[in-house]
Amino acid sequence: MIKTYLFTKDEHKEDVPLDDWRSLVDCDCALLWVDARGINEQEINDLAAKFGLHSLAVESYLDGYRRPHLYEFSDHFYVNMTLLSNGRNHHMKPSELHLFAGGKFVISVTRESKCDAVDNAIKEYQSTPGVCSRGPMYAVYLITEDLIESYYPVVEKLDNEADELESTMLENASKESLNKLFALKRQGFDLRKLLGPQRDIFSELSRRDFPFMQGENQIYFQDLYSRMIRIFDMMDTIREILSGNLDIYLSTVSNRLNEVMKVLTVAATILGMLTFVTGFYGMNFTHLPWLHAPNAFRNVIFFLIGTSGVMLWIFKRKGWI
Repeated sequence: MIKTYLFTKDEHKEDVPLDDWRSLVDCDCALLWVDARGINEQEINDLAAKFGLHSLAVESYLDGYRRPHLYEFSDHFYVNMTLLSNGRNHHMKPSELHLFAGGKFVISVTRESKCDAVDNAIKEYQSTPGVCSRGPMYAVYLITEDLIESYYPVVEKLDNEADELESTMLENASKESLNKLFALKRQGFDLRKLLGPQRDIFSELSRRDFPFMQGENQIYFQDLYSRMIRIFDMMDTIREILSGNLDIYLSTVSNRLNEVMKVLTVAATILGMLTFVTGFYGMNFTHLPWLHAPNAFRNVIFFLIGTSGVMLWIFKRKGWI
């Protein structure tokens, strides 16, 4: 589906024809926006022919998902950016937003039927058409700003889950919590892998001087780059929290093992003493203390109980149990 918008100083029009689009923007304040979603190879090639889009940028759309990159040509530039959505089993599903921008036009292309970043930017232009005087890069800025804002809930959700996992592990470090820990570490790794190239793109946009970029727009892109840096600072903090959670798990398991070994050692020591006494009287000798006494069994039982009690008292006094 291809939707076209023409924004001028005082009004906007929709579904304008593209056959002679240059005549539509032949004024000081005009911007043509082509919003294409889920288009096929023939349709993207038709747009490329009408607007003179470079074949390298068109191939980037046709090849499927690629890491974000930016191409600058003589009369336009191309950038693809990452969209994040929730897939199955809470996994992040990446998709692409392709942007072409020239002197008087902006083309947004996605494979998905819905793109909130583009929709919100178009709504702002529809409410205030006069912003077309700021040039096409302002439209790119509005889209990328909304795109960055969509990253924050994903990162904050991961941060909250890491904090909750830390509290859970302090109370009970189980195998389920360990599996959750590794799942969160994997999500953090995937998120960093997806957004790393995106950060480089914003760095280029904030530093590169495009012929159709007004000075104030470059300041806007510098602000976007600063936001991306903050997102990566948050992800670094999350990674440290998850590493600390792993240390908590290992320490808890080690302490639990030590407690078990302490109990087993105390039990083995006491049982060893009892075994020694009972084994002593199990020898094949005829002359042993209490061997033929009428209360021999009772005396031995009391002796074993008393010995066990004394040993437990000694262990408790020394702080071993």
